[in-house]
Amino acid sequence: MKNLKAMNRKQFAALVVRQLEKHKISCVLVGGACVSIYTNEKHESRDLDFISPNSQDSIASALAEIGFVRKGRYFAHPDAELYVEFPSGPVGIGHKVPVQAEGEIKVGKTIVKMLSPTQSVMDRLSAFFHWNDRRSLIHAIWICQKHPVSLEKVKAWASKENAPEKFEQFLAEYRKLQS
Repeated sequence: MKNLKAMNRKQFAALVVRQLEKHKISCVLVGGACVSIYTNEKHESRDLDFISPNSQDSIASALAEIGFVRKGRYFAHPDAELYVEFPSGPVGIGHKVPVQAEGEIKVGKTIVKMLSPTQSVMDRLSAFFHWNDRRSLIHAIWICQKHPVSLEKVKAWASKENAPEKFEQFLAEYRKLQS
């Protein structure tokens, strides 16, 4: 196995996915790790959140084969700075549950399923809409600056989240940075 400290986030995610796939365990990368990937690490997150329909015990058993140790809700490897968590599913964004992840990255021969840039923007905006989390608003804007995002999809979703005013706030902040 490659030196885990030398692995970037994408390689680390692929390592986890490959190991889980050996045990027929599916998963989707969500949360801050998606933001980190889509912003070229402008947002630094130490953990990678995956949603899986499989049990924590089956995940722990599969990851233990390559040296991961369960520590509370996290799975850590003694040779790695990054760690993984498997929050309960299904994949959801705001009140929309379940959600089919539309993004992916290919690392070597491994495909890591993940939220798309548009879905990641909605995921971050959910925290802004419901908890006034300004940092999440900034993360959503950073993603928009680096990737094509369907603002129409985000607007429709925001309407269903009963947050059209907050969507307009997001749009105004985003447009300020574009000019």
